[in-house]
Amino acid sequence: MDDAGKDPVGQAIAQDAPETLADKARLAWPRMAVLAVLAGAFIAFGSVISLVAQSGLGEGPTTGPVRLLSGLAFSVGLILVMIAGAELFTGNTMMVLPVTTGALPVSRMAAAWTVVWLGNLAGSIVVALMFAASGGLEGGVGDAARSVAADKLDKSPQAVFCSGILANVLVCLAVWMSMNANTRQAKILAIIGPIMLFVAAGLEHSVANMSLIPLGWLSGMQGGADWSSGLFNLLFSTVGNIVGGALLALALGYGHDALKRTDP
Repeated sequence: MDDAGKDPVGQAIAQDAPETLADKARLAWPRMAVLAVLAGAFIAFGSVISLVAQSGLGEGPTTGPVRLLSGLAFSVGLILVMIAGAELFTGNTMMVLPVTTGALPVSRMAAAWTVVWLGNLAGSIVVALMFAASGGLEGGVGDAARSVAADKLDKSPQAVFCSGILANVLVCLAVWMSMNANTRQAKILAIIGPIMLFVAAGLEHSVANMSLIPLGWLSGMQGGADWSSGLFNLLFSTVGNIVGGALLALALGYGHDALKRTDP
């Protein structure tokens, strides 16, 4: 592409992304852990409002509009994460970009992923337990929670893995586009579209599943808590999310010539 065809906004995001992502991985462990717990809680709030959006709206011909409304509602979770500056595992899968440029050691990336994944899980479970204890899973919301969780647990490992790739391509697109937004309004607009798409399409986002599956269990899903199926879902969705986020970051980095090696 010649100079006239270059996208200055896209290039600016790509050139800044390696150092921005490396800085996130360099946070002190206690601060990173707290911000990760908050991110898990924020995404769980998105899960809750998405279930509320689905409650009592029926099935059949209304399924498509209900899914779109649920996706729009769920986008609140990532908006909270991005505006508040919390640490979300799925967005942090793009840390492969600073690893590729030499700005971040692989060991630090792996440790940051572990801390943030566990923190996201803790925050998600706390919100799910508190919402259930508050009586929020009564009626139509509980019905929606059971339906969503059952659908996720019925998928094959291959389906969850491939779905996880697609889900995190969209989530990381939302994060990537919001990184260079100059206003809060622009950040919000950048987030809504991709997040609404992934939820409406029923794709697998590991951090969302950390709250959606427990909410289904807590609502009295038939068969109770199927721990093995839940763990398999989280395993394959996590791996798929890593692949999706890494591929997107590397593709955008290469396309905008941001993969230049730097001094360690």
